Amino acid sequence: MKLTWERTTGPFVTAVMESRYLTTQEADELLHDWENRSLRVCFAVCMGELAWHAHWVGNIRNASPGRWVLVSGQTTNVVSTDQYKEILLTEDDDIVGLRFRRADGGPPTFEVNLFIHKHNRLDQDPLPLISKIVQ
Repeated sequence: MKLTWERTTGPFVTAVMESRYLTTQEADELLHDWENRSLRVCFAVCMGELAWHAHWVGNIRNASPGRWVLVSGQTTNVVSTDQYKEILLTEDDDIVGLRFRRADGGPPTFEVNLFIHKHNRLDQDPLPLISKIVQ
């Protein structure tokens, strides 16, 4: 399934995002590619689309099959791709993101988002990029 939408501000189109559902294996392959290329990844956690709780930027590593770890400062985050019923790939001109939703045994609004900036600009404030992912 492929979804396309446009965000507008006034009469101007500001971004075109495309999304599609991925299998666990496809998500693991994409994360493996990010790991191999040593890309900086933003790991963002939320409850609902508006309530962002925390985000961290660092490099992602494979801890075991389907289990990915991001260490940022004193914080370690883990996502197991097979623990989610829904994985969306979201992409536009600036970002590529993975949205992990509907965790097994978790609250229905819990979501983990992992994304990269295509132009390697995650050293700047990632919050504007996070807002693009959830809209």
